Amino acid sequence: MTQKETAYLLSILRAAYPRFYYDVSPDDLKISVDTWTVMLSDTSIEIATVALQRLIATSKFPPTIAEMRESISAVIHPALPDSGDAWGEVIKAIGQYGYYRTEEALASMREPVRLAVKRMGWRELCMSENGMADRAHFLRIYETMEKRTKEENLLPVALKDAIATIGQSMNVRGFVEMT
Repeated sequence: MTQKETAYLLSILRAAYPRFYYDVSPDDLKISVDTWTVMLSDTSIEIATVALQRLIATSKFPPTIAEMRESISAVIHPALPDSGDAWGEVIKAIGQYGYYRTEEALASMREPVRLAVKRMGWRELCMSENGMADRAHFLRIYETMEKRTKEENLLPVALKDAIATIGQSMNVRGFVEMT
């Protein structure tokens, strides 16, 4: 989003929550526009507007940037299946495709379920005789992946890139220092 678009969104907030913004100075407004622009830079004005309308309709208080990012994520990313539904997909695929039709079984699952199954191993799941332990292990893996996915969906692309760059340089530096 551009600064002009961000200023437009903040003007909507000012209209929706006049009591909270009645004494904002021009300097504070400039800082707010700059900050919100950076944090929403990877979002189109159309998506941001829908996300903001969603927040205005459901919140008595003006949103923070974090709440705005959560709303944007809810608008953009479909809800992940809950862990019980995800395990149900696994059981259905085991019954339908079995041990030998791995590719078809994996293709029948939604992406997050497929990733958790790949971590466990499709053949191992099919051959296992301890369904309760497999279910518990799958649920732990799936819930960890679900949490990580939701957290990653909240971050602006530029921030993800910056974190990745720092992480890579730290890994390289750490490896060099260890050798």
